[in-house]
Amino acid sequence: MNDDAASDGRSSGELLKGLNVCVVYDCLFPLTLGGAERWYRALVDQIVESGASVTYLTRRQWGHEKPNWSGVTIIDVSARGELYDAEGIRRIVPALGFGLGTFAWTIRRRRQYDAVIVASFPFFSLLAIRGALFGLNTPVFVDFHEVWSSKYWRSYSGTMTGSLGAVVQLICIKVTRLAQVFTFESERQLRSHGYKGDVAVLAGLLPRGRLDSATSPPRGDKPMVLFVGRHVKHKGVRFLPYIFAEVRRSIPNIVMTVVSDGPERAKVEEDVRRLGLDDAVTFTGSVSEEELLSLYQRAACTLIPSLREGYGLVVGESVSVGTPVIVANNRENLATTLVESGINGFVVEPTIKGMAEGIIAAVTAGDSLRKSSREWSIQKSPLLGMTRSAEQMVERLSKTIGKPTRRGS
Repeated sequence: MNDDAASDGRSSGELLKGLNVCVVYDCLFPLTLGGAERWYRALVDQIVESGASVTYLTRRQWGHEKPNWSGVTIIDVSARGELYDAEGIRRIVPALGFGLGTFAWTIRRRRQYDAVIVASFPFFSLLAIRGALFGLNTPVFVDFHEVWSSKYWRSYSGTMTGSLGAVVQLICIKVTRLAQVFTFESERQLRSHGYKGDVAVLAGLLPRGRLDSATSPPRGDKPMVLFVGRHVKHKGVRFLPYIFAEVRRSIPNIVMTVVSDGPERAKVEEDVRRLGLDDAVTFTGSVSEEELLSLYQRAACTLIPSLREGYGLVVGESVSVGTPVIVANNRENLATTLVESGINGFVVEPTIKGMAEGIIAAVTAGDSLRKSSREWSIQKSPLLGMTRSAEQMVERLSKTIGKPTRRGS
């Protein structure tokens, strides 16, 4: 029982009893495996455990049989389709379709929900919710997983489209009254874009520290560097062959495993072949949670060469089993906020040489760095964890909504 529940005589399972909450995001765990999807899974489960009914609006990501989620009504408000183009850039059409579907569903049920939780991106669903609920006092809680600079918007999708994206982002910030972020750096970014409303800095998105799952890679085996992430431009996946080739000059027997998939994969595989690294690089595609855990356990280190990360969930997943992380020190890469160099990995210059040197340093440090990585996770996970963030959101909902209002009032 948390202190707020105890103070008014309610158990944690009664904090949201009788409330109807709508959660809006265009992806659904485990059909897609990003950090935001994992967050909404944990958050919704916590809301249901606290007594509320939840409707989850998403796009269709399944075949004939809709996923079963205890206590949750899943509604597909738009058709399935590819979210990213051949360059790994988010496509506008699916985002528009999801926004229109969200508006059409919500406008017909605008008095049905006591609160709505929506991701700020893709923007059109947030704008749809604000439009559908216009004139009502229904609280809309907006998760700002990322706030991009105008410069990054232009580099991401070109001068014209990027400038438009930056403007739409500012509009979304303007219409937001209740915001949530997961780092103080994200709060700073939000405020720097002119946000003056109520913002809660939640604990974070780290998974639990898994002491029982922590192992050292088999001695005498080839050291392995791991990459986990969608194969899209901003994840830095195109740098992998060149970073790995540089590392092999110092550690000839090292191997690399590249997890997941995406539009950049064919180009990365082509560069691997051209550099003569075929025998040392494995592309797994998507893997199960159990397989991913095993790969983290076996890796000497995990590499995050991203140009941009809104949080860096891979850092938490990796160090939870004692595997240190190498993170590129790019301005938009907030995964750097989770790494203490020499403790749970290294924050390095965002160059081929800098990232290669980080990998070499982690492999050379061996068990001592793995031990301190694991200890960091055990210490930080309860303080910066996804579970704590979900509990904080339930408390925020309870304080903001109060007792359920009569439908239609």
